[in-house]
Amino acid sequence: MTSEIKQAIVNKLLELYPSYTIYDEDIPQNFKTPSFLITVIDQNYSKRLNTKFRSTVSFDIAYFSHQKTDIKNDCYNVQSFLLRNFDLVGGYRILNKQASITDNVLHFTFNVHYSEIQNEISDKMQKQELNISLIKEDHNGRKLD
Repeated sequence: MTSEIKQAIVNKLLELYPSYTIYDEDIPQNFKTPSFLITVIDQNYSKRLNTKFRSTVSFDIAYFSHQKTDIKNDCYNVQSFLLRNFDLVGGYRILNKQASITDNVLHFTFNVHYSEIQNEISDKMQKQELNISLIKEDHNGRKLD
């Protein structure tokens, strides 16, 4: 499920910034800028009833500016644009949005909650054969042929 959410995030970033490069979890040594790096920070997974589960995934989208000067201003612009436009990604609602700039890199963090049902194939339900034979009896309980 996490990979589906990541793909929805990539699609949303490409919609907002079509010419920017997007990296997943790892950034190469000679990476291109401007670019985004999507990282999973944390995931909580808990069981509900039967085969139902609830999960919260925390993401960090790091933005690397292409500006040579005034990098912070570029980061502030991207920050406010992401905070305003990153509410619904695919079918997932973005919650707890936060942003900070550290060492000229914007870190946009948020959570995604989702629920899922696992289809469990069980050996408990097996095909049953039913054998019905009618026994005819008279009023005294004797079997008739």
